[in-house]
Amino acid sequence: MPKRVIIKDSDIEEEAEPVIEPVEETAEKPVEVSIPEAGEAKTEERLIEEAMAEAEAAYELVISKAEEIKIREQVTQKRFLENEEMSIGILKKLLQKWDALRDELIKAIDDAIEKYKRLRELLEQRFSSIEEELYFNQVELDTMRQLEEHGRPISVSKKEELEKLVPELRNKLAEINKKIKEVDERINQLRKMAENIYETTSYKDLAESLFPQIVEALQSRYGDLEEARAKIRSQIDLIAQREGIPREYATIYVWRRLRKME
Repeated sequence: MPKRVIIKDSDIEEEAEPVIEPVEETAEKPVEVSIPEAGEAKTEERLIEEAMAEAEAAYELVISKAEEIKIREQVTQKRFLENEEMSIGILKKLLQKWDALRDELIKAIDDAIEKYKRLRELLEQRFSSIEEELYFNQVELDTMRQLEEHGRPISVSKKEELEKLVPELRNKLAEINKKIKEVDERINQLRKMAENIYETTSYKDLAESLFPQIVEALQSRYGDLEEARAKIRSQIDLIAQREGIPREYATIYVWRRLRKME
């Protein structure tokens, strides 16, 4: 410890030894940095997990309902194809039931969209909390580095803790941002499903397989293949409009009529 020489006036003598007394100096303490803990981080994460589970369950319900309607369409088309006694009147009553199921599906889609919106809000809140924590800790880390450059004592362990924490927070922000984008994509998907509900739940494979057979059977009437396709498509559209049935069933109806003519 440094010492300072103090000469007392009363003791001054020509050959007297100077009296040396120790003088205590207060050592400078290292700068301590307090890192704020996210007190509600666990609560936020729990709410996000619950909201995500609810949204995913709602989405699975939508997909399940859509697939069920599609299967009903497939079975109905096959029945209409194979049973000549099945009239268009009976067919239309069945299709009305499937349309009612589509109305229920739209409600399920709306519910799923709302749940994903709620999830998005929670993710945005979590993003903001982590972003605030990131900036605070980044500033603290930069401050400690500046103090260190100026020769000020700092807590090395705290600096190392910050150097580890800052990249972790950046990674968390990137993960949450990715989840938000995924939620937006899911919401857009659900909206498109609702806007094109029939396309989402219709079954087209059977009609698409029958159309070339119809063209082949009637091509001789038109000569040109492309002309035959255009004329037959026009006839199918006309029947669909006249009978008030989807185009797929109108195609099956034409195929049935051709089979009777054989």
